[in-house]
Amino acid sequence: MATPLENALDFLESFGFFDVVLPFLLVFTIVYAILEKSAIFGKEKVGDTVASRSSINSMVAFVIALFVVVTKEVVQSIKEALPQIALILVIIVSFMMLAGSLSKGDEPFNFENNKNWKLFLTFTLFISVLAVFLNSIGWLFPILDYVTQNWDQTFIVSLIFLGIVVGIILYIVRTPKEENTS
Repeated sequence: MATPLENALDFLESFGFFDVVLPFLLVFTIVYAILEKSAIFGKEKVGDTVASRSSINSMVAFVIALFVVVTKEVVQSIKEALPQIALILVIIVSFMMLAGSLSKGDEPFNFENNKNWKLFLTFTLFISVLAVFLNSIGWLFPILDYVTQNWDQTFIVSLIFLGIVVGIILYIVRTPKEENTS
């Protein structure tokens, strides 16, 4: 016998809450926040303050969110990827709790002061999120199969070499942060 909560979730599922409403709200919120922060469509004066054009930003976010909801493959990809992203977040929080518990004395572990950890975690998170989304659209294993079967071909070797060269160039041209000598 199903519980009332299970019945409610079944009703929401049959209503389309998880296929339409939640993806719409998620995409609308993210796109609107990006448009507000970046002020791509310019700013307008409202009273004494200058603000981004909220009405244009909300309309563009609304249209983009509707286009996403109409595309079933994108909604399915979002529904498959977000729980895995949440799992990655739980793993990161667990790692940060472990790192904090292993800190020395009264000084807490701080990622801001440790640039190597920050860079490593950022790179690892980027690769993890990219892999999750590639997997959710069905591209991860074909890409991995192609790379493993053709790793000695010119295209793959060129990509690896290009990545190494770009990494070296970025390392060389980076501006060192000035240290405080007072």
